[in-house]
Amino acid sequence: MKVTFIMPRVGRKSGKTYVRTWQMEPLVIAVLSALTPETIERRFFDDRIEEIDFEEPTDIAAITVETYTARRSYQIAAAFRKRGVPVVLGGFHVTLMPDEASAHADAVVIGEAEESWPRLLADFASGRLASRYTSVTRPDLRGLQPDRGIYGNRDYVNISLIESGRGCRYGCEFCSISSFFRGTFRTRPTKDVVTELGTLDRKRIVFFVDDNIAADPLQCRELFGAMIPLNIKWVGQVSIDIARNQELLALMKKSGCLGVLVGFESLEPGNLRTMRKGVNNQARDFGNCLDLFRTYGLVVYGTFLFGYDHDTEDTFRKTYRFVQKHRLFFAAFNHLVPFPGTPLYRRLEEEGRLLYDRWWLDPEYTFGKVAFRPRAMSAEQVSRWCLKHRKKVYALLSILWRSLDLRSNCRTLPLALAYFTMNLLSGRDVKRRQDLPLGDR
Repeated sequence: MKVTFIMPRVGRKSGKTYVRTWQMEPLVIAVLSALTPETIERRFFDDRIEEIDFEEPTDIAAITVETYTARRSYQIAAAFRKRGVPVVLGGFHVTLMPDEASAHADAVVIGEAEESWPRLLADFASGRLASRYTSVTRPDLRGLQPDRGIYGNRDYVNISLIESGRGCRYGCEFCSISSFFRGTFRTRPTKDVVTELGTLDRKRIVFFVDDNIAADPLQCRELFGAMIPLNIKWVGQVSIDIARNQELLALMKKSGCLGVLVGFESLEPGNLRTMRKGVNNQARDFGNCLDLFRTYGLVVYGTFLFGYDHDTEDTFRKTYRFVQKHRLFFAAFNHLVPFPGTPLYRRLEEEGRLLYDRWWLDPEYTFGKVAFRPRAMSAEQVSRWCLKHRKKVYALLSILWRSLDLRSNCRTLPLALAYFTMNLLSGRDVKRRQDLPLGDR
């Protein structure tokens, strides 16, 4: 028996290479490969960096689906099914839109795969594949060790992805993570995470994909302490309130942390209330928090959302000034995206503000477009101002200005080289992402 795993791309611009900053290791594929019995042959195609060989014999094709890759995923599924190959779809989008996905597959996996995937493979081998496999309970994460051998020698960016926990306790209305995990959060055993870290290439930066690596203070203290002897360099996502805990910041730094990604989302208190980002409203002194991160030599990647009801053109200007004043390592000016299955999507649908029936499948929708009607600006204005400020952040003068932060961004020569390389690369990819079609036309 042979299984072919597929990681789809978002889309393709004619004559252009794919967005380099999106070419990261697909952790989900390594997890699925590890869950597959050794008696089953495995093949992997990464649609982002190589062509899929649809003619290569296989017994079943497994495609992981995100909302932005849904259209391309369904095109790939159709190509396999046309050749008589059964298709299984899973992932965040499938869990949030199972009926839609079922129309394009022989079977769908709803929820996490640790229990469902082995059961599906056993059913397929015995000729009784069901149409749906649903994970009712949260699977035990003990003993989970992804199979990175499935990556082969593919040229991914110099980052290794790893998870120490899944889910999020916060209930931000725009977040598909919260919807997928239904507000739950749990961690992997520290010894399992440390074992996995020990298998990684020390030349690569480790990125913890947890939505908040410090969500469980006791567990993360244990983990950071265990990481100190490993001599790794890592980054992760945290909520802004972690800055209050200087003991934890010091431990993070000692464990090899280079920096953190912080979802500021908005500088407007009214927007934070609407999006249910209460933790940010409680830590309103963002400047003081950033000074504390800098005290411990941690760089900050700040992300911001635009399109909420209190956003105007002045909001963009104020946010850009904030980014420059605090010399953030990176900054993302993202427009609000109504992901299906989220409270945001349901609210905008009820208010009649969605501009597409299903934007992720609409051939006229491209990356960077706003899929709903904002209140204080037009959809086109929000899209245009996001693009304008992405270009401003990664313009040469901005990069040079932010490089003057010698306490964090450029405190060492290797970090300074990384800072300039990554900022210049991000600036190039701004143009490659904008107006990228979803799927192949």
